[in-house]
Amino acid sequence: MSRGFKAHPDNLAKAAKDAHGHAEKVERFSSNLDSKTRGRLLGKGKYGQIVEKALRPIIDSMITDMSKAMAKGHRSIGHGLDITRKNINEAEEAIRKDMRRHQDDRDAVHLKLGQRVLNEDDLRDQHKKQVGERVDDLRRQGHGPQRHLDPTDEMLKERLGKPEKILDRNDNPTHDDHGKPRYNRLEHGYVQSTDKVDPAHGPDARQRLGEDAYLDAEDPSKRHKCDAFSTAFNSGEDEAFMHADLHGRSLLDPSNPGRQAFRFMPEEAWGPEGNHHERFRGFYIDPDRPMTGDTVNYKPVDFRGANILAIYEPDGMGGHKLKTMFPEPQKERNR
Repeated sequence: MSRGFKAHPDNLAKAAKDAHGHAEKVERFSSNLDSKTRGRLLGKGKYGQIVEKALRPIIDSMITDMSKAMAKGHRSIGHGLDITRKNINEAEEAIRKDMRRHQDDRDAVHLKLGQRVLNEDDLRDQHKKQVGERVDDLRRQGHGPQRHLDPTDEMLKERLGKPEKILDRNDNPTHDDHGKPRYNRLEHGYVQSTDKVDPAHGPDARQRLGEDAYLDAEDPSKRHKCDAFSTAFNSGEDEAFMHADLHGRSLLDPSNPGRQAFRFMPEEAWGPEGNHHERFRGFYIDPDRPMTGDTVNYKPVDFRGANILAIYEPDGMGGHKLKTMFPEPQKERNR
């Protein structure tokens, strides 16, 4: 969309009409594949099935993308059209590769019913590549993947920092009636901590950066902050992260140009089936026994009943970028 596009109802109606027209053209192209493409491009249909099997999965995927885009406002419609162009380009490249492989009858592939030239592994690799590209784009938009997808478990623990002991006037640690060290507390009794390492600095931040590892990677003028929980999507859950963002974007109000935040259940993004809480990981400092000697005691987060929090900020072009997104556990399950 142009930089000057406004979310006026008339403009949105025109954009929706144009997008629908584009989708109808693609559908006609898909449905006429046998009669036109086979005869015109491939002679008398000798390799028509190759084209059918190469194009159909990508066209179907494109139509699904367009359907989702129609519900997301003018920015998403533009993104949906970009996806359409990319999918068609990939389909054309698939045809060219197959034509080069099967230039005469000796190399012809005889497909059985249900077989694809683009086999399941090819389609899976193609999908994985597109997911990776989308998550890379989200890394450029904010710090969501850097802090809540990419970090190792050790990095999540380092983000929690070290429990902050209560000191007396002489800066000596104080103790309770049982002789245990006393710690500063957050709301609900969780432990206050210091020296929190920002996961956005990447692995081995302390070794590489020293004290600067405790600074915020986005704003080095500030020390990094983290509340009682350090949470993330499981390693390798790029697709789950991507679909959670897509759901969050579907909630955006295009008439609101400011910051928008949404809490939603994992089931809303990924469907009702499955133990979605198992897609998450995280830690917090044991409130009852924060440390044993110099060792911090961590507890794994129970994510049953957890929500996902997604925060979007203006992107300067009339739309929104993902600032951050992370699983938010229930406090009553984690004490």
